Amino acid sequence: MELLEDILKNNRCLKLICAAGNENVKEVEKLVYVYAMAGFNFFDICAKPDVIRAARSGLLRADKQGYICVSVGITDDIHVCKAVINSIKCNSCKKCINVCPQDAIFFEDDKYIVDEKKCIGCNKCIDNCSVDAIISEHKYKTPYTMLLPLLSEKIDCVEFHCSSENIELILENWQNIISIYKGQKGICLDRSKLGDDKIIELLNKMIKNCNDKIIIQADGRPMSGSNDDYKSTLQTVAFAELIRNANLPVYLLLSGGTNSKSTKLANEMDININGAALGSYARKIVKNYINNNDFFENSELQQEAINKAKILADNLREYLV
Repeated sequence: MELLEDILKNNRCLKLICAAGNENVKEVEKLVYVYAMAGFNFFDICAKPDVIRAARSGLLRADKQGYICVSVGITDDIHVCKAVINSIKCNSCKKCINVCPQDAIFFEDDKYIVDEKKCIGCNKCIDNCSVDAIISEHKYKTPYTMLLPLLSEKIDCVEFHCSSENIELILENWQNIISIYKGQKGICLDRSKLGDDKIIELLNKMIKNCNDKIIIQADGRPMSGSNDDYKSTLQTVAFAELIRNANLPVYLLLSGGTNSKSTKLANEMDININGAALGSYARKIVKNYINNNDFFENSELQQEAINKAKILADNLREYLV
């Protein structure tokens, strides 16, 4: 059995991001199953016991080895926020329904409602609302509180989403995480709140407080990888270059705008990465298959989804050296 540490050391990490806010257990089980069958070996999920069990069930169905990572975050980070619709302001234009990648918005009792279990905080509905009827709200407990009931679950990694201007809050929560969880840890952040120098300064402080080699997930543009082109993945590769140029003793994963071209672009730019984390694009290409209620009873649907996922996995793995 190959250890997670060996997968990272040997630059063979293919991570599926089911989304930190995705509490849709049926979808998570299907996603993990499909991508485990396709060759992915690391799975990033919401930090809730029923979601962990769904991911484990997906791995069991696939009969494949895979590691489970749970994501926690602080108030400012969009990954742990949910959309909320103000029914008084709403003009029923349906733009939010049309752009939601998770089908998390529906019409009921003469108003539009967000299914919090499906919402992943991507803000696409907010960006497309012309009457400012939608806001983003933090719906989870603190990272420390989220983790406490999970310590008895079989998890392999904890990832801390910490894109915020409040460095003191980041460091306080990070210290709480490493005080109670002794396994593999990761940090996911982007460049939206802090400048490059501040980011490196922050990471150095976080690394100093942790005895283990951590994973840095360079989130170029969070949840933006719907398109399969170089422009979409440019920011994550540029961010990864910043991390590598700082000579930090970390494992490095591409994320945020990742698609089938991400590892190729990193390879062409001679940036040493340990793997890639795929979210929006990976979920998008299999969505039409796994949305079928009879997915697990339909072997043809399963194989079509797996084939799509395997093409992505093969493209990514080709440039992981």
